[in-house]
Amino acid sequence: MLRISVVAFLLISTTVFAGPMPPQGVWNGTIGTKAIIACFNRGSRWTSYASYYYVDYLTPISLTTRDNDSYWHEEHDTGLWELSAPADGIVIGTWSNPKTHKTLPIKLSYVDGSGDDAACARDSYNTHLEVTPRVEASKIIQFSPGRSYRKLRFAGQETIELFAPDQAIERINSFLKLDKNKEAIDEYFQQRREFLGRVGYPAVDERLTEPTYWDANFITVRFYVSAAGYGRSGISNTYRTWSTRTGEEVDLWKWLGASSSNPRLPPKLKEYLYRNVKESSECTEGYRGQGDYTLTLDKEGLHLDEEAWGGGCEKSFFIPYVQLLQFLSPAGKQAVSSIIGQK
Repeated sequence: MLRISVVAFLLISTTVFAGPMPPQGVWNGTIGTKAIIACFNRGSRWTSYASYYYVDYLTPISLTTRDNDSYWHEEHDTGLWELSAPADGIVIGTWSNPKTHKTLPIKLSYVDGSGDDAACARDSYNTHLEVTPRVEASKIIQFSPGRSYRKLRFAGQETIELFAPDQAIERINSFLKLDKNKEAIDEYFQQRREFLGRVGYPAVDERLTEPTYWDANFITVRFYVSAAGYGRSGISNTYRTWSTRTGEEVDLWKWLGASSSNPRLPPKLKEYLYRNVKESSECTEGYRGQGDYTLTLDKEGLHLDEEAWGGGCEKSFFIPYVQLLQFLSPAGKQAVSSIIGQK
């Protein structure tokens, strides 16, 4: 019985492993007449990750294998690669367009890294790609009459530059400036390499920076980060507020007699907000993020929002300034008065 099982296993294994095994390491060569550099991380024919770029364009294109065919698939299915097994440091194959069926010959020559599980992270693949990044500036976006901004991107960062007659606008811009230090650039390239070495794609954190409130007294800026590879647990959504008159950062929680270091609702305010709230049975025993509120400005009042984790238990409140006055600290009353007074 044991012998039959072993024989059956060998027959199955022979079927599964049929076909050329993928190359490994870093290779250079051509697709048609275009020069390319390619890398192949260690793996099997049906669970492998690779990447390549045209020397003229320096934009990595990921390659993956699938268990239902013998091709390497480019991202977005822009091309299919069919490769031979390496022989004497050479791999030959065919590139084809799955829509037009156009084909081009592929020829690759071995460079290094055949024993490297994460060959796409090697210097031989990345050196050409890691040119000093440039600052990319968007078109100017109008937030409100007389107040506008533009987005600036650099080495995986995103920030904004503000344009307005507000007294402290230059000081606030200095807090928002990009980090152009060598350490920041090295960290950016290292993250790209780490993902190339795992999945053949130079992933970096997704970032979004934008103003959400802006008047003659205050500006609030949202900083959104989705850390690459962490899914929902890697998402950070923070808001920072500055005085547009002094440039000092403002802790909105102090307006409620609390602090951003412990963003909890003061007892009287909580009692007021929850007076008509009825918890569903799924939420009565607690839920992720319970009581951790984000506080943001609005022209008419304050927003208090618990972070959403998909359970449907999180709470959101909006309190008009008129109703909020009884819960404000002296600093909060002064700030709210300045907001109300400009209407």
